[in-house]
Amino acid sequence: MSLVTIDFETYYDKDYSLSKLTTERYIRDEERFEVIGVSVKVDSGGIRWITENIREELKALHLENHQVLCHNTAFDGAILSWVYDIHPKFLLDTLSMARPLTGLTVGGSLKALAKYFGIGEKGTEIYKTLGKRRADFTRSELDAFGVYCRQDVNLTYHLFAKLLPYTTKAELVIIDMLLRMFTEPKIELDLPRLQAHLYDVQKKKAELLARIPYSKEELMSNPKFAEVLKSLGVEPPMKVSPTTGKETYAFAKTDEAFKALLEHPDERVQAVTAARLGTKSTIEETRTESMIGIARRGPLPILLNYWGGSTGRACVVGTTQIIVLRKGTEIEIPITELLPTDFVWDGSAFVPHEGLIDQGVREVMEYQGLTATPDHRVYVEECDEAVRLSEASERGYKIKTAGSPCAS
Repeated sequence: MSLVTIDFETYYDKDYSLSKLTTERYIRDEERFEVIGVSVKVDSGGIRWITENIREELKALHLENHQVLCHNTAFDGAILSWVYDIHPKFLLDTLSMARPLTGLTVGGSLKALAKYFGIGEKGTEIYKTLGKRRADFTRSELDAFGVYCRQDVNLTYHLFAKLLPYTTKAELVIIDMLLRMFTEPKIELDLPRLQAHLYDVQKKKAELLARIPYSKEELMSNPKFAEVLKSLGVEPPMKVSPTTGKETYAFAKTDEAFKALLEHPDERVQAVTAARLGTKSTIEETRTESMIGIARRGPLPILLNYWGGSTGRACVVGTTQIIVLRKGTEIEIPITELLPTDFVWDGSAFVPHEGLIDQGVREVMEYQGLTATPDHRVYVEECDEAVRLSEASERGYKIKTAGSPCAS
């Protein structure tokens, strides 16, 4: 049984990329997905860059009899399975193997891990391929892209050699099993039932909106919309304006506290919030539509990250320092001393809060000096929207530094 190291290079653009879409939706997009080329290394042999007759070349490798190694095998393995109907005998993944050793502190990108283990540098040719289809490449451009892809395979192969002595056979079996839950999904979603549920949700929302006796003016005026929320038993979210320094309603589309009302237990609150935001869908609609999309594309892939909770250390909140506005004065306090009347600095403004929530003891991770739970949301330089801390680590994103109250 040979070890075959593989790396795919695929088409992407500003709207169609893994930073905008899930891996499942990206690969299963029959209109936009395209493999530009693939690099292959068998055992310790040379690395081939394949751009012609890719299906036939891959089939000729008889990967069903061999181990396949990639970095982020959920991606490359899914391409093998979903696009080419190729199912390797065993799946190996340097991204998964690295997590127990680095504790997610280094970052999961091949670039970050290659630098950490001192095995070489990742290329940059990928940044020149934005929006370029296979047919758009000149021969020299395709060759340059091949150099980049072959280096990725080279780095993955040498990274595997670094990680293997610290990885047990039992761990490799678990990694293979988790990867196959994604690359070879078995759960078939009930499309008619999902469609019926969506119809019921949309009908119920329409009925709720029809029964709500509020005009467009009431929904769009800040003071009047605040009264609407109060009439539904919700205290309007507030913030301190960074421009005026005065307290104001947090009704902007970017205000997280306001957007959170889309998931309020009271469906009436969801409905009026959606109407105010100008959104066509409530959270339940969006989630159901997402499941319908998956159902139409194929079985439901389950993506679970091996060793997702890195360090196993308990989180002690008492030592966490935060900045608050208390009676007009900015002070730094331990989070356990937070008062209900304090306004908390969120990086751009002082905002109200609903008190501390005891989440119990949970595993935490550390990345770029920040210690938090893996699902903690952070803002990064590479994306406009907040991402999970675990995702930032895996992709090697740079965490944005929040502004200070003095700077505002």
